[in-house]
Amino acid sequence: MSTFVYTAKKSTAETVSGQITAESEEEAIELINQLGFLPVNVQERVSNEGSRGKKPLSAENLKIGKRVKGKELFLFSRQLASLLKSGVSILRALTIIAQQTQNPFFKQVILQIASEVRNGKTFSDCLSAFPNIFSLLYITMIRAGEESGDPQDMLMDIAAYQRRQEEILSKVRTALAYPLLMAVVGIATVWFILAFVVPKMAGLFDSLGDALPLPTQILLKISAFLSQEWIWVALVILVCVFSFQRFIKTKKGKALISHFILSLPIFGPIILKTELARFCRTLVLLLKSGVSIIRALPIVTPILSNEFIKNHLRKCHKDLMGGRSFGDSIKDSEGIPAMMGHLITIGEESGNLNAVLGEIAQDYEQETDEQIKIMTTLLEPVMILTIGLVVGFIVFAILLPIFQMDVLG
Repeated sequence: MSTFVYTAKKSTAETVSGQITAESEEEAIELINQLGFLPVNVQERVSNEGSRGKKPLSAENLKIGKRVKGKELFLFSRQLASLLKSGVSILRALTIIAQQTQNPFFKQVILQIASEVRNGKTFSDCLSAFPNIFSLLYITMIRAGEESGDPQDMLMDIAAYQRRQEEILSKVRTALAYPLLMAVVGIATVWFILAFVVPKMAGLFDSLGDALPLPTQILLKISAFLSQEWIWVALVILVCVFSFQRFIKTKKGKALISHFILSLPIFGPIILKTELARFCRTLVLLLKSGVSIIRALPIVTPILSNEFIKNHLRKCHKDLMGGRSFGDSIKDSEGIPAMMGHLITIGEESGNLNAVLGEIAQDYEQETDEQIKIMTTLLEPVMILTIGLVVGFIVFAILLPIFQMDVLG
């Protein structure tokens, strides 16, 4: 059993503190709730001898680092919406969710938010204290819900949006992970054969000298280089990786790499449509909550991951500020399909921009699903064939001089 020191709210104006014995922090919070108090801070008491102790987390150090997964944030939104719809107050709802949260860091964040709400701050203002967890989009949506008087409906919309985005990203990651894994395994296999297997067989061909067939000579030279100079090869690879990482962190590097990725024959269209679908879905969410298109664009743009598309959307925002229509600006954006701009223009003219954006997102999501299935189906035999050809060349180069010796013999 451990002793926990706690601070809790007994009423709006009264704060109490004390100690309680429990098996775990979760049990301590449960016991405090049974006393009729709202836990604000619960910390295990430790002795000074040889103990580091645990510092209470403040709003400042809670901001450091993003330790909350997308799935955890989705569950938080859905559970909070369900509790609010059931008539539970936001204070009690936050306390209940904190008890069920497995992530200790996120639990402290939720308790900190509950404490600030108890002190009279709005929920959206409390969330803004943790920008590494709650995005500007999330906070803006909650604030819009507070102003309209329906925060629970807005939370449901946010939860549905988060789930859809997680599903899409999961599909893309899965599709990209498989060919990447096969490529890594193939490269590692070829490296092992060239660096360790072929050198042991090189002695068999020493008697032939320059009479070795050209494929065998090429293979032996590559093998000798990799086995003798592997340290330099590894060093060059590390330097290239480090330089590449530094380059992509620059503004120019991000733009160039993003543009290159979109120009890839198979992966490019998938990434483009995934980004545009996410953009449209997010924009619909904000417009539906009453946020203007001029205010919504700077909120949506940082959510995207491709810098090339983000740069064009920033230009669209400047065009909107200058009085140009959204559809016309999209049509002039390089890399973004002109049809999307035409559809947005029709939506603006008819007053159904939300519906048009939703249809665009749905179409791109369906096309992405189909392209991922096709890519997964085609890449497997292509990767196997490529690895097979490389290994086949190695085997051919090894066996060719043996066959020649048999013929000459």
